[in-house]
Amino acid sequence: MIEFILEIPLTKKITGLSELFVKKPVVELHSDNEFYEFIAWGDPVVINGFRERFHQDKSIEFIINNLYGHYYYLLLNKVSGSISMGNSLFSLLPVYYSVSTDKIFFSENALPLGKHLAKSKINKRFILETLLFNYPLFNGSIFEEINLLPSNSYFTIEKGKSHIRKHTRIENLFGKNPVPWKKSVNQMTGTFLDAVKKYLPEKKYATALTGGFDGRTLTASGLYFGRDISAYSFGSRSSWDTEIAGLLSEKAGIPYIKIELNDDYVKTASLDCGREFILNSSGTATFARAHYLHAAKLLSEQFEHIITGNFGSEVFRALHVTGTVMSKHSISMFDSESPDDFFKVIESGDENKILIESAFKNEWNNLKEGILNLPCFNQAYSGLTKNQRFYVFVFEEMFRKYFGAEMINQFRYIKNRTPFLDIEFLKEIFKTELAGIHSDFFEHSPFKRYKGQVLYAHIIKKAYPDFGKMLTDKGYKPNDLIHPLGKLNIAKGYLKKIMRKTTPDFDPYSVNRAWEYNKNIWQKVPIPGDLFNIKSLEELPKEILFKVLSLSYFVDSLPQRREDAKEIHLAP
Repeated sequence: MIEFILEIPLTKKITGLSELFVKKPVVELHSDNEFYEFIAWGDPVVINGFRERFHQDKSIEFIINNLYGHYYYLLLNKVSGSISMGNSLFSLLPVYYSVSTDKIFFSENALPLGKHLAKSKINKRFILETLLFNYPLFNGSIFEEINLLPSNSYFTIEKGKSHIRKHTRIENLFGKNPVPWKKSVNQMTGTFLDAVKKYLPEKKYATALTGGFDGRTLTASGLYFGRDISAYSFGSRSSWDTEIAGLLSEKAGIPYIKIELNDDYVKTASLDCGREFILNSSGTATFARAHYLHAAKLLSEQFEHIITGNFGSEVFRALHVTGTVMSKHSISMFDSESPDDFFKVIESGDENKILIESAFKNEWNNLKEGILNLPCFNQAYSGLTKNQRFYVFVFEEMFRKYFGAEMINQFRYIKNRTPFLDIEFLKEIFKTELAGIHSDFFEHSPFKRYKGQVLYAHIIKKAYPDFGKMLTDKGYKPNDLIHPLGKLNIAKGYLKKIMRKTTPDFDPYSVNRAWEYNKNIWQKVPIPGDLFNIKSLEELPKEILFKVLSLSYFVDSLPQRREDAKEIHLAP
């Protein structure tokens, strides 16, 4: 659907875009005349008037701000001969590139691009960053000569030269004097519904529905606009998401698809989906996220689009939990008093202990230099609060590195639309206290985080009021956020949540069950002995082990292994 390999010559005159593709994707949007040619693929969401206005303003900034959804694009100026190539806002769908003396090569995946170019030299800094932060911190790939296009940027090739230019700086949209949330919540309710409408397909689609607020809000929006929808969620029998989603779907009278991550999934799909997830993500993610790909494959049998609540919580509420999405080292990086303090933290971490120290000496030095330029330590961002500097990182890096891996996997089978990232909506909410950027850094207090949920409740009340009367997985109802006596229920729900003990067998996405079933196979993956110093399985915490095995599996899939690589195997 979206796989591509492009070869753009630096000096040759180009007359048409089709001649540039070695591997051509399914083109969704095409405009061509005597002055320019433009194509987009993936899932460009076109609203009325785009084509007419595009004839007047063919700038990349116009495209990014007026062509919605997640997509890739190519623009050829037939008069000047210049070519621009890039991806949509926030760069959720990755662009990997390699520059030679006379051409620039592009692909959505580093692995097929590396095979096409016969690249073999492993980029050890990619290994280091992925191990420390759960995904690469900067713009490298597994190959030294293949890089990732920076966030919110595009390539321009003209007159034998190429340039990477940035089209959007998210920090420029942060409001300086935000409007109090109580004064803005009603207006933002209408703003959100106006924004979300354009993402809801006219034909039948599936909407993600869980126990939280994001999916409930988008499902309510679909009902409000009278769309033909089915709800879905996935999880094991111990998952609260599937139980609550079933009740909400029954109340709304819409079909509900429960994708149960049961024994059949564990035995027949988890291994293959885990392997594919690693390869499709260019090695930036682990097999522990196999369930996302499994769900996408099943849903693609009935639908062309899914609507998901990705990014809603991150936009509305201050992040406050470490894990796969936001690693502990990422938080330490922004919470450290100085770069040296942070360097001590990562150098003493468990991840560093399993690396061959001599093999990564240069990579450590280069990584430290790069970290100094991040918003946490870069004085260019000194005018922002700590939380806002953190949010620049969230929007620029975390979104595309974590969620991007999920979406590039899904897009091979089904198109994922994420309305919470609509640019018009973001511009307006950033001007109000309702946005997470105006919270305190890593705020835990439920009373201070309260404002980050109020907008959900108001949208639900207007779009589909019955959903406001039903419990969430947090132990209270959306209506509790807007009724005078609701704070008592919120407090009770919060206390129950912190007192609730997670049982040892709690495994909502069957990650542990899949691991136990597939363990013997994963243990046979050859570990690069020139990179990792591992003697036994028991040495490693599971979250680190999964990263090591996934990286090793990806390295083992490379077209040419380095001749000096030594392989080791974990004992069964």
